[in-house]
Parts: sequence; C-alpha cells; structure tokens
Amino acid sequence: MKYFLSTILLLTSLYALSGHHATNEGLMPVAKPGQIIVTYKGECPADKTDESIAIIKQTIAYERKNSPVAYSSSPGAWSDGTVGAVDLHDSEEAMNKAFEWQANDKKWSDLYDQVAATCGITVEDFEVVSLTAR
Repeated sequence: MKYFLSTILLLTSLYALSGHHATNEGLMPVAKPGQIIVTYKGECPADKTDESIAIIKQTIAYERKNSPVAYSSSPGAWSDGTVGAVDLHDSEEAMNKAFEWQANDKKWSDLYDQVAATCGITVEDFEVVSLTAR
C-alpha cells in the first residue's frame, strides 16, 4: 500500500510539472487590449552593456518602490546591440502618469542619466516607442 501511494504521488507530481494538464492555448499574450508596451533602446558599447544594465536594474528597483503608479519593466540587450528596457502599463492614462512621475523625480532622472552616460550618450539619444495592444 505504501509503495502504491508513493507511485501515485510521483506520477501525479510528474504529470502536474510536465504541463500536460495545460490547455492548448500556448503562451499568454504579452499584453491585454488597451495596455501599453513601451520600449527604450540606446546605443551602448559592448564592453559597457553589463554596467548599463546593472544601472537599469537599479532604476527599475527604484520605480517599484517609489512610483505612484504600478507598472512592470524588464531590462535587456536588444539583438542589434542596443540596451534598454520594456515597460508594460495598464493604460495610456497610467503610462502618462508614470512618465510625469519620471520627469519630476530627480533620483529617477539621475539614474536614467547614469545609464546614458555609461553608454556615452544622452537620454535624448534613447529611442522610446510605445505600442497599444489591441
């Protein structure tokens, strides 16, 4: 009986962990209709990529603690060698509130300046593009 229960538990665990119980939906959409995806891309020498991403991570940590509007952000290096981040906002209104907070928050602006300076550019050199999910 003990062996039987152990076997059932093992098989049940393997089944649950394998994902076979999931529906055929595949991956979930990146964003729901009405949400805004914002991408930031800036040129950065390859030998400064890790340093700049470390500062971007500090910026994101600061945002999570201090922004009056919640949004998610992920840092990274683009396939073309640029660095930056991708943000997800619940709505255009939420994005605008976040942008306003960023523009008026000295520490956030200083961190963004540090990322740019590490890469030898200015914040104005970053390409910022938004996409509204539909």
